[in-house]
Amino acid sequence: MPPSRPRVLVVEDDPQLAHLYCTSLALRGMACVRAADGVGALRSIDETRPSLILLDLNLPTVSGWTVLRELEDNPLIRDIPVIVVTGEEPVPRLRHALVVLCKPCDPDYVAKVVADHLPAPRI
Repeated sequence: MPPSRPRVLVVEDDPQLAHLYCTSLALRGMACVRAADGVGALRSIDETRPSLILLDLNLPTVSGWTVLRELEDNPLIRDIPVIVVTGEEPVPRLRHALVVLCKPCDPDYVAKVVADHLPAPRI
C-alpha cells in the first residue's frame, strides 16, 4: 500500500489566497484541507488530524491566536506543527509556530517551507 500524502490544513479567510496555497501544496504532492476561520480550523483539526497547519492569525469569528492557544493547551493536538502566515507588523514571535512568514509571500515559497517542515511519515 503506497504511503498517504501529507495532509496540510490551510486556515486562510481569503479564498483566492487559500486556493493559491492549496494549488502549490498539491503540486508538491500534499493533500490540502481548507478552513476559512478558527472555528472551521478547530473542527478540521479534530476531524482530519493534519500533518501540518498553515495558519493566518487575522481570521473572522475565532482568530488564529485562539487556534494557537487551543493547540498549546490540548495534549492530543499540540504536536501538530504550525507555520503562521500573517500580515501583522511587526511580525510576532510565537512559541508554537515553527516559522512565521510575512504576507505577501509567494505561494510556491510557502509550499516549499511547508514541505521542508513536514514531520516524517509515521510507519
